[in-house]
Amino acid sequence: MNKLAFATVAAIIAFSAPALAAAQKWNVTEERASGIKTGQGTWAVTTDGDKLTGTAALQLDNGQPLTYSLDGAIKDGVYTVKLENRTDDKKGCVWTGHAQNATADGRSKGFVGDLVCDGAKMIIRANGM
Repeated sequence: MNKLAFATVAAIIAFSAPALAAAQKWNVTEERASGIKTGQGTWAVTTDGDKLTGTAALQLDNGQPLTYSLDGAIKDGVYTVKLENRTDDKKGCVWTGHAQNATADGRSKGFVGDLVCDGAKMIIRANGM
């Protein structure tokens, strides 16, 4: 009986480990450095410890869809995320973001940071849903 109980507990732990990763959906806006919005949509983000992965689905201001994948890390509250395989053909895109000032109850208002693609600088603002 003890072997059966041990096997059951081991199976539950093994199958629960992937569920420990936190999946979230973030509303995202990409803006030019001047503050003019260029696109908005969502990021489907999964965090597992200090690792962040996901996908993006946005609509550009000209009506065209924009998709890409996310791959990055979180260290000391700073998000460093590569935006790979962008359908707008921008290359070498890295977003470095951080939480914005917290509300009175201590919750974050979202994230903001610079996006650099091929030397061009933009801004991404994100809010978890």
